[in-house]
Amino acid sequence: MERELMAAAPARRRRPLALVDTDTGEVVQRKERVRHAFDGKGYTLEGHGVEVPSYSLNLSGTEWDIIDWMKQHNGCASPVQLAPVELAAELCSGDTAIKKGVSRLLRLNLLIRIGGARSGTYQLNPRRFWEGGGEAHVKACLHLDPPPITPDAKAQAAALKAAQKAVDAALSAAETADQIAAAMPTGSKPAATARTTAQTAQSSAILAVETALNLGVKLPLQIRRYVQEVKA
Repeated sequence: MERELMAAAPARRRRPLALVDTDTGEVVQRKERVRHAFDGKGYTLEGHGVEVPSYSLNLSGTEWDIIDWMKQHNGCASPVQLAPVELAAELCSGDTAIKKGVSRLLRLNLLIRIGGARSGTYQLNPRRFWEGGGEAHVKACLHLDPPPITPDAKAQAAALKAAQKAVDAALSAAETADQIAAAMPTGSKPAATARTTAQTAQSSAILAVETALNLGVKLPLQIRRYVQEVKA
């Protein structure tokens, strides 16, 4: 009988969420509910914001594999024992490649060593990766005092190379557009197409330069002059 009554009971209605002005009671913005649990394991945070994005660090396939392996073995929320020889077999890689990958992730601060240099225990930086509730996230950050993600020379070199290539392409596209404009009647379709291509190349170049600057790259004179001319 009790089961029948429980089954017949109406489902509990979920209250709507909203941002409310406490002074006037006015609803400023309706808020959708966000599920913070996935199979009871909490949520996974992929950090972003003021720090450099992971995709700009020129990570190798092995380095991405190590990050993914750490995620799959609860390395977002707690320290994990990582043995390069065992991990190499699991990732179908060499133990030397794994050691180099771990070393670079440590330099970038994407990975944090827990304990001494020989502990073999690591955790993903909770500033960038986290799984669990918000309160536990705050406690982990206070406990670990995680450093900010820091690009290394490899990341900076790749960003500078990309910026240089993008600026060269933009200069070439602009020169081509000027040549076509000089040879074609004003308002012609080829001239308009070339100008659009040049503008797209310029936008890509500025984005590549900004990415390099965010990584702490010291730009050569040619690129600095190009940026000044574009923004003039």
